[in-house]
Amino acid sequence: MKKFLIIFILLVAVIGGFTVYKLSQKEKQEEVKIFKTAKVKRGRIENIINATAIVKTRVNAYLKIGTRTTGLVEKMFIDIGDYVKKGQLIAIIDQREIKKNIEKLKYQLQKAKNRLEQVEKVYPLKIKEAEKNLQSAEAEYQYALWKFEREKQLLKEEFTTRESYEMAQKELETKKAKLKASEETLKRLKVEYQTEKKIAQDDIKIYQKELEREKIRLSYTEIYSPIDGIVSNVVAREGETLVAGLQAAELVTILKPDHLEIQIFVDETDIGKVKPGQEVLYHVDAYPDKTFSGKITKIYPEPVVKQNIVYYLAIVSVKKEYARFLRPEMTVYTKIIAGVKENALIIPNTAVRFERGRQFVFVIKNGKPEKRFIKTGWIDENYTEVIEGLKEGEVIAVKFTAPVKTKVFK
Repeated sequence: MKKFLIIFILLVAVIGGFTVYKLSQKEKQEEVKIFKTAKVKRGRIENIINATAIVKTRVNAYLKIGTRTTGLVEKMFIDIGDYVKKGQLIAIIDQREIKKNIEKLKYQLQKAKNRLEQVEKVYPLKIKEAEKNLQSAEAEYQYALWKFEREKQLLKEEFTTRESYEMAQKELETKKAKLKASEETLKRLKVEYQTEKKIAQDDIKIYQKELEREKIRLSYTEIYSPIDGIVSNVVAREGETLVAGLQAAELVTILKPDHLEIQIFVDETDIGKVKPGQEVLYHVDAYPDKTFSGKITKIYPEPVVKQNIVYYLAIVSVKKEYARFLRPEMTVYTKIIAGVKENALIIPNTAVRFERGRQFVFVIKNGKPEKRFIKTGWIDENYTEVIEGLKEGEVIAVKFTAPVKTKVFK
């Protein structure tokens, strides 16, 4: 009997010790060690929606630049990926033949101008001299006419001879012929002057037009960018010959920077919060240290289904200055700022824990942590909005060791 009693006492002792050990372990497990605290405060919080996106080109995003002239590509100043500005020289086509034609036309034009200058200098002098000759012939004719009339009258009165009369008549006819010749010469010189002048002026006009046409042809050999953009394709290289037919020979393709857009895949659960005009911050893997910004311009009504998940596309126009960094089909990581509250009650995200579908924090009371369940609202990268359960100024644990059964709230 005594033996059984001893065994029973030992058994109770073992069970009791095991129970005490378990309870002590549970207490250790339930203990919360506080390393850092913070006060509940009021401040700014943003409602951020994280979403993946892609860089896409809009309609007419590419501009093909060609040349209307046939010839060898003499110089090519750009390459694929280069950023060009409006008015920047892209390429030069062989100009030798056109430049020779221009020099020849310049010579002919100057020759025609010299001829016009000579005509305008010489003919007025000739005309002036012819006018003087005409005046002299007119005077001689009038004198011969007076002399003839005198001899005629004298002959009637028999105060002169028949021979003198005939000589006066013959002289009158000579002076009359000379007068007529002087008139014809003056008339001819005036007509010649206008004709030669018109021929020279017409030649000048013709050479000027031909020279202008050749200068236009020369301009076709110098290819300039009509817009700011990125060179996406180069069709011809230095040394290649371009042949222009009914259509301009294609030379390069430029991507218009203002025709890029970001297509954001917004989950159907978040699309109700997204609206045009909201600010978007985004980055790409190629430039992890650069943050780009923009605003949502529109939301497409048609859904996009990827891996059995429904998305809606929110569109953000890419700014011109970003075009040198962003390329079509790049993957983009976006943060849509769906809303901003300036005077919200906020706490650090690290203070919030999750347990059985509810959020809680450890409030410091009299130097000891006290679990308190809360109701949260918006969550951004650093802070969580508290709707119920806390007051401004209360101290909470933000860095601590929590029981195993709790989880960090995400």
